[in-house]
Amino acid sequence: MPAISVLMPVYNAEQYLRESIASILSQRFVDFEFFIFNDGSTDRSRDIITSFNDPRIHFIDFSDNRGYVTLLNLGLQKAQGKYIARMDADDVAHPDRFQKQFDFLETNPEYVVCGTRFSVIDRQDVVELPIDNDDIKLKMLYITPFCHPSVMMRANTLQSHDIVYDEYYMPAEDHELWVRLAGYGKFANLPEVLLNYRIHDNNVSLKKRDHNQLESLYKSRLTYINDFFIDVSLKPAEAATLHTLFFKEESFSYDELLTCGELLQRITLRDHTYPVASEKVNDLLAERFFYRCTTSTDIGIKSFILARKFEFGSQSFTAKLKLLIKALLKYSKPVGGR
Repeated sequence: MPAISVLMPVYNAEQYLRESIASILSQRFVDFEFFIFNDGSTDRSRDIITSFNDPRIHFIDFSDNRGYVTLLNLGLQKAQGKYIARMDADDVAHPDRFQKQFDFLETNPEYVVCGTRFSVIDRQDVVELPIDNDDIKLKMLYITPFCHPSVMMRANTLQSHDIVYDEYYMPAEDHELWVRLAGYGKFANLPEVLLNYRIHDNNVSLKKRDHNQLESLYKSRLTYINDFFIDVSLKPAEAATLHTLFFKEESFSYDELLTCGELLQRITLRDHTYPVASEKVNDLLAERFFYRCTTSTDIGIKSFILARKFEFGSQSFTAKLKLLIKALLKYSKPVGGR
């Protein structure tokens, strides 16, 4: 019984695959099994995988392309480890990654997922993901708080609750998995950079999503919003309003800002129970609303008026002044509202 089961799907990854596999095999923590799935690659990926001679490798070869979610679920079925570690075929793990994640999960049994911060290869960028459970679950309202190939999960939690990846939500299947796991324990990201993440044109998560995939992502986000605010008893339109607050990419109209403000006022004026401290939730809602006002000054002075009308948090005098000046500059352009 290995301590860790590592899952790595591979599809046409010959350019980076050797370095990625080597980074796992050279881990300081050695008690693991390593499932490598060749997902019908048409390049030299298969030859690269078979060139490694290590008894910890379990190579499963498919001549046809089945999709990485299918292979991840196959890996969950075959895994014997106490923990499940993810790895992608184009990333590089630091030598201490497994040891540090294993030590954390062993000493903190209430945690079900442990990720790490990561750097972006060739960019010298360090992505500082939220670290503690409260911050992760709060920010999960508007970001995906884990780098998927960096995570280690408690296998027993997945097995006892029949949790597997859902292909319906691909390529946001990881976000949907965190949504379901959120109710079964705590989340953490280690503060160290323990993965070098590679961004390139073939990243599945970066490819343009079709309509069905966007709809699936929307449903996953709504599920988390409803679960998080379950004590508020949101109506469907109110959950959709919070989704707009957290995720809309364009500026807001007057009506959208007004609707958000009225909803947030109702939420913050009462005491509610959340997965994290209510003060943190109220601070986040206040920050998000003020941010939307500052990015929606196309409606002119009305954006400033609404920011003052629904002043849930304590924005600085400088921030308010900047919003007022920006809104006044567009006062003569009444766009997108009444």
